[in-house]
Amino acid sequence: MKAALKRIIRLPPVYPLVFTAIASVIHFTMWNVEPLRAPWNYVLGVVFVCIAVTLGIVSAIAFRRHGESLDVGKRTQKVVEDGIYAFSRNPVYLGFVLCVFGIGCIVNSVAIMLATIPTFAGLNWYTIPKEERYLRDQLGADYEHYTNRVRRWL
Repeated sequence: MKAALKRIIRLPPVYPLVFTAIASVIHFTMWNVEPLRAPWNYVLGVVFVCIAVTLGIVSAIAFRRHGESLDVGKRTQKVVEDGIYAFSRNPVYLGFVLCVFGIGCIVNSVAIMLATIPTFAGLNWYTIPKEERYLRDQLGADYEHYTNRVRRWL
């Protein structure tokens, strides 16, 4: 049970899903603050969600082009450093954060918009450091050079 829970927590999509769900409960039960006017909440939300989806798609394409997988359970063979990965080491995680914010805009919920903070924190201070340790061990100097050239988020 404990090992299964650790594997689940290790999966990056858990953070946006859990924090968005918690924020939704808060929004719909006790703190229904709606800061944006229609239709701007929809426009802004759709823009953020589209950016997030685009980041995920171009990331998957870049990984596939290099024979790599976005699956954190699969062994990494090489550094993917072109395309979107020339600008951000974690575009998928950036997409997760932007998607949560976009959903918050669409629902027009400050609570869900604020869920971006713990989503970012969980990814930035738990998931990414573990992945970076793994990649340094697995890929050595190639990954180290990459981290010196490309920022973690933007």
